[in-house]
Amino acid sequence: MGDEKNPLQFTYEDASRQGIDMSMIAVCRKLRRLAKLDRLRLDENEHRSGLNKHLFDYIGYCGRDVLDFIKQYLSNLQPYMIVRRKDQEPERSFLCVIDHIYRVSVYIKADTRQFEEVIISFHEDNKRGIARTNNLIPADNMRYVPIFADSVLSCIEHENRYVVKAFFQRGLTVLGLELAAAKCEDLFIVEKNAIHMQFLSYCNDYIRDLYTSDLDLDFDRIEVFSVLQQISFTSYGRDTFSSVSILIDSLCIQKDMISKSLADFALVTFVQNLKLTDEQRQELMSLLEEKFRVTSIRGIDLILMRVRESLYLE
Repeated sequence: MGDEKNPLQFTYEDASRQGIDMSMIAVCRKLRRLAKLDRLRLDENEHRSGLNKHLFDYIGYCGRDVLDFIKQYLSNLQPYMIVRRKDQEPERSFLCVIDHIYRVSVYIKADTRQFEEVIISFHEDNKRGIARTNNLIPADNMRYVPIFADSVLSCIEHENRYVVKAFFQRGLTVLGLELAAAKCEDLFIVEKNAIHMQFLSYCNDYIRDLYTSDLDLDFDRIEVFSVLQQISFTSYGRDTFSSVSILIDSLCIQKDMISKSLADFALVTFVQNLKLTDEQRQELMSLLEEKFRVTSIRGIDLILMRVRESLYLE
């Protein structure tokens, strides 16, 4: 990455010429700044779809204050996570972006009429599979993406080679990741798959911990991600169902906010990385709904909806 003759002078223009999407940097920077300055107000009016009510209820179930969660989420937003939805901006003063990393799209409509404060309308929407519409996901096929880093851990003198620490939101959890990077003016360029692989590694560790805990479960019954970092439903059959079931059970039994947030991270990461056909997703969801049909578990409907959205099911 960068100009071979001047490796320390890597610019936005250099990155764009190499096919790296730099279009969301300014919008992302604005949202991060306002969130960190606590200059957000939340529009809590229920949408006609009711989709924001489900999200707010789920955040509450996990012990989080909705506005605090959204401030945290926006404070850790990264440019590659979002695309602009100008068709959803009724006035020039509005910003509307969609988070395509979750696959369940999270719309952020920010009314910027007041320069130093934004009103956030925040909700999930995966109607018609919009979260996986290819033309809305320019970063999905990119090898490298721009990020805002929190700190530089090391660098090689006279070379544009760094190791940085950056924070990423996944589900309800924030993870601090260490990544190899190249400096690009005031931010850094990293390999997107390196981020993804660390998420999967955390998820695998969580699942292993479940099966070595005091839950009296047999770890051999679960297949964690293979070397290829994916689950094959057809290969593992019931193990996929068992794996999702135990992740749901783990979320249900957690007693505090941090533990529930970590359980949510593992559940979302695991489900979104399943490689399933439409029929297999429907079958898996049907099995889960049947299993938990008769239960007194508080919030189970919210959790099953979380799984359904992550499976792309309408």
